[in-house]
Amino acid sequence: MEENENNGIWNKKLRMDDFGLRLKKELLKGLPGTEIQWQMASSDRFIKNFPKSPGKDSREAAVLILLYPYKQSIYTVFMQRPDYNGVHSGQISFPGGKKEPEDEDLIQTALREAFEETGVNPAKTEIIGRLTPLFIPVSNTIVYPVIGWTDEKPIFNQKSEEVLFLIDADLKRFLDASIVKTKPVEIRGEMLGVKYFDYEENTIWGATAMIINELLVIIRRGGFFLPE
Repeated sequence: MEENENNGIWNKKLRMDDFGLRLKKELLKGLPGTEIQWQMASSDRFIKNFPKSPGKDSREAAVLILLYPYKQSIYTVFMQRPDYNGVHSGQISFPGGKKEPEDEDLIQTALREAFEETGVNPAKTEIIGRLTPLFIPVSNTIVYPVIGWTDEKPIFNQKSEEVLFLIDADLKRFLDASIVKTKPVEIRGEMLGVKYFDYEENTIWGATAMIINELLVIIRRGGFFLPE
């Protein structure tokens, strides 16, 4: 990616791969942090009932926020998990999973999991930064969001046992405040109102929505997208 000498605001007239370079620089200015993430958390009752800080026995995991130019915009990919006996059953999430002993670090965890679940080639993924680690109380897990970039849309090859389907998502669509909605969701046997992103009738909530929220704040701060 080559640095663009323009005013730094991304639009269709600029090379789309400038987005990755500018985001990398913007991340170095500082992260919005946990409080921004928790703006997209569940109801106040849910927030009060669970700690925001991990304990000594908390597990580590990583997710890959893969960004790529597509259809004159910047896209990312989500995966729909199948139903299973677990706290994240059936949810839409970024590719990712728990850190394994053989992983050198959490970046390798994110790349390995993304490859296993979606077929994304780690060798063609440039790591441009991370977001704030997010503690998920219900699974006692600290999730480390890793941001990756590819110069073109990857050829996906999803793992059927772990992924029902993949969602190509236009990042600009998430900047529209009207897709943030609230609805009742049963959590641990209790119906609670949760915030979510309604992306083409796909409900993106929980930790994934919280991670997206921090990324959107950074994108707005850097002025990456001009109005249409």
